[in-house]
Amino acid sequence: MQTNLLDGLNVNQQQAVTSMSRTILCLAGAGSGKTTVLTRRIAHLFDNRVGTSNMLALTFTRLAGAEMKERVIKLIGETEGKKLFCNTFHAFAVQVLREWGHKIGIEKGFTIYDQEDRESILTVILKELGARTTLKKVFEAFESGPKKRSEEERVIEEYEWRLRQNNAVDLDKLVYKVVLLWNAYPEVLQYYQRMYTHVFVDEFQDSSDEQMEMFRLLAPKYLFVVGDDFQAIYGWRGARVEYILNFPNEYPDCETIKLEDNYRSTRDIVSAANNLIAYNENQSEKKLIAHKDGPKITVFEAGDERSEHEEVLNKIRILQNEGIALKDIAVLSRTNMQLSRMQSLLDSEGVANIALGRNDIMKNRDIRSIVAWFQVIINQKDGVALKRALNYPTPFLTESELKVLKLEATKREITELNALMVLDFRQSKKFFSLGSKINEKAKLSTVSELIYYTAEVLGVLREYEEHGLQNRLHALQNGIEYIKAWEDSKRNLGEDNGVEAFLKWLKYRDIQEKLVEEKDAVKLMTMHGAKGLEFPVVFLIGLVEDTFPSKRGDLDEERRLAYVGITRAKEKLFLSHSNTQQDWNGSPMPATKSRFLDEIIS
Repeated sequence: MQTNLLDGLNVNQQQAVTSMSRTILCLAGAGSGKTTVLTRRIAHLFDNRVGTSNMLALTFTRLAGAEMKERVIKLIGETEGKKLFCNTFHAFAVQVLREWGHKIGIEKGFTIYDQEDRESILTVILKELGARTTLKKVFEAFESGPKKRSEEERVIEEYEWRLRQNNAVDLDKLVYKVVLLWNAYPEVLQYYQRMYTHVFVDEFQDSSDEQMEMFRLLAPKYLFVVGDDFQAIYGWRGARVEYILNFPNEYPDCETIKLEDNYRSTRDIVSAANNLIAYNENQSEKKLIAHKDGPKITVFEAGDERSEHEEVLNKIRILQNEGIALKDIAVLSRTNMQLSRMQSLLDSEGVANIALGRNDIMKNRDIRSIVAWFQVIINQKDGVALKRALNYPTPFLTESELKVLKLEATKREITELNALMVLDFRQSKKFFSLGSKINEKAKLSTVSELIYYTAEVLGVLREYEEHGLQNRLHALQNGIEYIKAWEDSKRNLGEDNGVEAFLKWLKYRDIQEKLVEEKDAVKLMTMHGAKGLEFPVVFLIGLVEDTFPSKRGDLDEERRLAYVGITRAKEKLFLSHSNTQQDWNGSPMPATKSRFLDEIIS
């Protein structure tokens, strides 16, 4: 073993890296170096003749997976490091379905429909069926399973039929489809069982029923799970903290290793986190141990939200004068509405900021429409993408022609693309001619080059230049630069960065990836969005009852969310609340400071 693999590790970290146990539960507190432990354990196993192609590392975000793989490559070299699968559950599910999905009716080149796609398709279905239900009820039934013979079941069955018709898979059902495949075809499961003898699961506290079923089916000889039940904040989307709490019961021979030393935050910040989380009862026994000093936590109140945000702005300016860069400052809140108001103030005062999940470059109309052309080339059954492509940059078909197209496809039981080939519409030949050119270019170029070429061949660049639409050209260029960064990242990790891989990534990428930009700007995000990140300076704003904790949330999970927010801070932490806040109509209403503030300083 390389002698430097244990350098700088404490006793528990060393144990986690070198343990011979077949099943290990690593309870890793915030800032305790879990990524270091995971990557060095992988390197240690490699030194002991376990091939990286026999290891499967599953992460909660692509950003975390990329960071882990980069570290592994530095430890063991490019050749072997690049063979390691280290990515999200969704990315793994996509890989499995690309290879074996045909056995359950999913062809190669399948499209992934995200929540936005699902909402759009379900809205159309509700209208066409004249269903006596609402989109909200259908979404709830989609997540929990619809009641038999209900209106929601009828709508969901139609949605699932359209997925099959379009050779598409719902983003939230990717892992479920793999479980379905493995249960139906044991030989496929055995293929993966033979391949992956060592499985690592990061952020285990966020595991859902489908993910847990995936582990159970895979049943690896060696399983290493790492997580922190104190940071379990995704119960609202199917994660179950019980899986990490009950792990020793399900795996009675497992070794439990606790990482409690926090190397990220100051003593006051760690103390605040420990004080807060102690109010939850159903959790593991552990307590963060701090290792560095720093300034006191600042708590302040304001008369109203506007005054609170202005005070945050004033403190940001003071920090700037002290030499702290804007990119080292994060403002976190419980809701997007609070962030939106904070962003408006920063914008009006000329303070650079990046709002996580807002103004997404990839949601730009040109990028989305060009991507639709790519999707039609990759998956010729995708009627949703075809409709978008047929409307960009200008409509190729009239509304009446679109109706004829749909009817003809239904009557002949063929795809809409095949129906378009049969029907002699005025602009059909032009559409296919352009598609052919893009397809030929796709064989020879990178995705970013293909985006630019498509904009050029469709006449988009010429039109924008002739009309002086510099803002649209700039947005398109920003998108291309963003895609180049993705291409470079994938290339450095030894992973596929072709068109099909790009289309899949677009659907399951992390919103956090936007923050990879090293722009000197204040980061604005919800506490959910900040999970896994860290910043020298953190502001937690809007700490008032009924907002945080949310009156609609589980109190223990809300407290864990506040714990996540606090432990993002490395050096300075500011907590604030106002005595009044705006309701949804913008009218002021009395506000009470959050109970979490008293618990933090108890």
